[in-house]
Amino acid sequence: MNASPIRVFVIDDHALYRDSMVALLGAEKDLDVVGQGSSVEETKPRLAESKPDVVLCEVTLPGQGGLDLLREVPALSPESRTIAISDNEVETDIVEAMRRGARGFLDKQCPVELFLKCIRKVHTGEIWLSGRLTEAVLHAFGSQQAPSKLDGKAELSRREMEVIQLVIQGYKNRDIAQKLFISEKTVKNHLSAIFNKLGVADRLELTLYAFERRLFPPE
Repeated sequence: MNASPIRVFVIDDHALYRDSMVALLGAEKDLDVVGQGSSVEETKPRLAESKPDVVLCEVTLPGQGGLDLLREVPALSPESRTIAISDNEVETDIVEAMRRGARGFLDKQCPVELFLKCIRKVHTGEIWLSGRLTEAVLHAFGSQQAPSKLDGKAELSRREMEVIQLVIQGYKNRDIAQKLFISEKTVKNHLSAIFNKLGVADRLELTLYAFERRLFPPE
């Protein structure tokens, strides 16, 4: 049985670019555009109704900006993962987008194959940033203050690595507990130990750290 297509919602105030994205995505068998919008105001009720898997959101929307919408997406559509898009790779916008819950950032000038790959990777729970952007975000989040003696896996137990892998796949503490057959309290204890060992402050920093250090390289 074929997997269900990835349901995508597109938000951009430039009609020509938005229509081009919709046409591009519609031509892919594993992608399905379930909605689109040009402003935050018209988009919010549509997001709540369509519940997409992935939301592509322009950072500089008119009126209430795209950055503001990023923070509201979890309440409107809890299972959606967001990708911020922009004409320029402005580091302050990228950092703020990640702070507000974006799982990736795309420059509108990027090649089509990378555009599509980003959507598919973010849908699986990965973070999508170029190496240069990852460094900027890590620096802004303070993750480069992590102990230099740590090489990524050296001081992490097998169980801690399992917890990290589930965190970067987007699982909540309750789901991690169920998958590993442990209590939520134990999950919290593991996360506390992981944060301390890696010098990160929260789940996003942990995900970025794992991405940058390639703790789980592709097979």
